[in-house]
Amino acid sequence: MDYSVHDMAHFKDLPLFFERIRVAHAGGEFIPFSVRGKDADHSPMYVERIERIDEHHVLMQAFPITKNPVQLATINPPAAWSSPFFEFMEEAALLLKPDGEVMQINAAFTNEYGWTKDDLVGGILPYVPEDLQEEFHLTRDRLLAGEKKISLETVRLKKDGTRVLVSIRAYPVYDSEGRLAATTAVMVSKESAAATRSLIQLQERIIKDRDQLIVDIMENTDLGVAQFDFIREKFIYLNPAIEGLFDMDLNDIYANPRAIHHHIHPDDLALIEKTLVSSESVTGEVEYRILAPGKGMKWLRTKSVAVRDSDERVIRSIGFTQDITKQKFSEEMSLKWEKLGMVGHLAAGIAHEVRTPLTVVKGFMQLMDEAGSAGTYTDIILEQMDRIGEIVDELLMLADPHQEDEMKSADLVKVLSEVMHLLKAEARMHNCILRFKIPEGPLLAICKTDEIKHVIINLVKNSIEAMPDGGTVQLAAWDAGEGTIIEVRDEGIGIPEERLPRLGEPFYSNKEKGTGMGLMKSFKIIERHEGSIEFESEVGKGTTARVWLPRESNSTN
Repeated sequence: MDYSVHDMAHFKDLPLFFERIRVAHAGGEFIPFSVRGKDADHSPMYVERIERIDEHHVLMQAFPITKNPVQLATINPPAAWSSPFFEFMEEAALLLKPDGEVMQINAAFTNEYGWTKDDLVGGILPYVPEDLQEEFHLTRDRLLAGEKKISLETVRLKKDGTRVLVSIRAYPVYDSEGRLAATTAVMVSKESAAATRSLIQLQERIIKDRDQLIVDIMENTDLGVAQFDFIREKFIYLNPAIEGLFDMDLNDIYANPRAIHHHIHPDDLALIEKTLVSSESVTGEVEYRILAPGKGMKWLRTKSVAVRDSDERVIRSIGFTQDITKQKFSEEMSLKWEKLGMVGHLAAGIAHEVRTPLTVVKGFMQLMDEAGSAGTYTDIILEQMDRIGEIVDELLMLADPHQEDEMKSADLVKVLSEVMHLLKAEARMHNCILRFKIPEGPLLAICKTDEIKHVIINLVKNSIEAMPDGGTVQLAAWDAGEGTIIEVRDEGIGIPEERLPRLGEPFYSNKEKGTGMGLMKSFKIIERHEGSIEFESEVGKGTTARVWLPRESNSTN
């Protein structure tokens, strides 16, 4: 029901009204009072009860004060009891003449006892059992004697004859000469009241248990939980796990939130400021390094969620932080093992390439020995020896465990050319042709060249393996405005459309013995470069992989 205190009370009485509501809501002693109405005549109203229901609601019971309520109720009962507090109050209520004739009942009475207004108004109320008629008359006599309020527990009848234990509160209504003209009664079924109390107690216990469970989880989890207030620029909650993750005393962080920055790796500070500290871009996920005094370096991952006010302004953020040092170490070791496996796989093809010039050199050396002359064959021998040197250099470059620490500007044309030389032998062994399509000028990108080589080698090898009967793999690259696109296209068996979204997930592969780790690492590498990988495929016609790399990158690690 959309009805407020402002709609019923004179504006000058509102302070008194709200003060009594505040006291009742706080659990203080309630004192009944009268206020002027908001209607044209400022008809007075008696507020008999205000009780707290929950944190946001109170139950209020009020009655209009009229000079002749019985006459008004007799002539026009709806006008006499038009107050929504009577009609819509949750407790059963009725208005009786002193002789027991019913003048009015509310909807709650009908719901509880079964009788309607048509059944009762104008007649004698049949809900008092025969054995309790004397009690009913004694109650009326007490009101006639001047009592202002009578409370009793008794039994009443429903329309179907069921006896109900009830709690009744009865009040007198006097005429202009001070005589008892009517009685109001408010009834609560003891069974309903007990059920309501039990339900409220159960709800309170559930809320309390839930809140305690949340606190227990937050206080004992290894996941760091922090809540930051952008208005006060302070942390308002830090769970104990934060202390271990950042190797700092929680009191120090509460006192100076920026003290935590002293433990963050210098190369990651800009990323933290951009992703987590600014209220404009607080929602996100970031991985960064922590330098713990005497404990070395650790990797952390923080996911932050923004909390907004009614105007959509970010006022707080909640961050969830976990230690991913072991995960990072496992990824690094897995990458190294995959690289070693790749070297072994390519070794067979490279050995074949080396064997050819060695055979030539050996043959000419034998001819020189037989002819006793070196001049004729020297140029050929030197040319073949140079070729052997190139092949060995390529193998060493792939096997070199050194990893670049920083991204730097590199020519992707040169990087892709080196990949082509590395994979020519393997393509030939699988009856495949590698085609190279690049522009004449350089294609510059900020990257780690060894990681980009790893990605392209992985994509080209996948294309070769997707063509067991041979075919063509095209490696192309071109300028795409703010970045460069590298494309690997094959004529292989293709990938079903429903499987494309899962490419890059760990342990998901189209190969019989594949683990999916190769593509997963490729996705991770390109993600660190702030680029993207997309796949297009048609079963039976082939697959195209496109890698987009930006000209500039904000990553520094």
